[in-house]
Amino acid sequence: MEPIERFRAIRAGERPDRAPFVPSVYEHGAALLGRTPSQVSVDAGLTARAAVAGYETYRHDLVTVGIDIYNVEAEAFGCRIALHDGPSTPGVATHPHAGPDPPDPRSIAIPQPGAGNRLGLLAEAAGRVVGEIGRDVWVYACMGGPFSQAVELRGFEDFVLDAVTNPAAAHGLLARTTALALEQAERLSRRGAGVYLYESWATIPLIAPEMFETFVVPYNRRVIDAVRARHRTPPPAIIMGGNVTVLMDYFLQAGSSLVVCDFNADFDFIRSKAAGRDIIVRGCVDPKAIERGAWEELGQAVGVLAGKARGMGNFVWGCGCVSYDTPVEHVLRFKEMCLSAGGRI
Repeated sequence: MEPIERFRAIRAGERPDRAPFVPSVYEHGAALLGRTPSQVSVDAGLTARAAVAGYETYRHDLVTVGIDIYNVEAEAFGCRIALHDGPSTPGVATHPHAGPDPPDPRSIAIPQPGAGNRLGLLAEAAGRVVGEIGRDVWVYACMGGPFSQAVELRGFEDFVLDAVTNPAAAHGLLARTTALALEQAERLSRRGAGVYLYESWATIPLIAPEMFETFVVPYNRRVIDAVRARHRTPPPAIIMGGNVTVLMDYFLQAGSSLVVCDFNADFDFIRSKAAGRDIIVRGCVDPKAIERGAWEELGQAVGVLAGKARGMGNFVWGCGCVSYDTPVEHVLRFKEMCLSAGGRI
C-alpha cells in the first residue's frame, strides 16, 4: 500500500497492510536541509523543501508542512516573532494586547496575507508539497488554534484571567481569532492540504478540563465543521501533546479526526473511547529517547504500545516533535522498530 492508501483504508473502517508510521517532523526538516528553523520558516520554497526532504528521508505515512507551527497567525495579528541563528524555533516575543484590560474585539482587524506576515507563505508552501507528493501521501498544513492564538495576543495569565473573571471578553477575542482561523483554514484547504489546529496552550495542566470544554471545543469545532463541509481534503484535527486522557470526550465533541496519545497518557482509556468512532489514535513515544538513541527504553515503549494497540484498525505509530539535533539514523532505526512491532498489532 502507498501511504495515502493506508489512511484511506482506516477512514473506510478497513485494516491497512500495516499501522502507519507518523513521526512529528517540523524543525527537524530544516536540519535535513542544513538550514536553521528560522531561515526555513520565512521562505515558502524552503518550507516546502523541508517537508519533502523529510518524506524522502523517512517515507513516513503523513507529511506536515510547517516549521514555526504555533506562531504564524499570532504574528499576523501583531505579535513580534523572535528569529534565531541556531537550532531554536522562532518564538513569540511580545503580546500586543497584554495588560489589565482586555481589548475591544472590534478594534482587532482580521489580517490578510501580505507583507509582514506569513499567512500566504504557508499556504504557498503547502500547495507546493501537495503538488509534489500529494498523490502518494496525505499532506497537512499547520496553524495555531483559536485558543492558542488568543493566548499569544493577551499573554497566558491575562487570557486565563479573562476566561475566569470576564468570560465575555475572552469569548470576544476568541471570535476574532476563530475568524482568522476560518480564513486560513480555507486558504490551506483550497490548496489540497489537510488542516492541523495546534492548541498547545490548552493542554492539561495549563488549563482545567472545564475551560477546555468552554473556550476550546466550540471554536475548534467551528473550524473543523467548515473544512469538512467545503473540502474533501485529509480530515482536520486538533493537535496537542501532554496527557490528553481527560480531554478525550472533548476531542470527540470537537470532531477531531485524530488524537495524539503521548507516552504519559492512558492509552487503554483513549482506545476504549475511540472504539467505533471516526478518530485515529496516534500512539507516541518520547522523542528525547530517539534523540539519545536509548534503544532499550525505546524497545520497551514500542513493545508496550504494540500490546496495547493489538487489534486496533485505527492506530498509527508516532512520537513527539523530532528535535533538530536528532540523527537521521536514529529516526530510521525507530521506524524499523515500529514496523517490526507492527506485525503483532
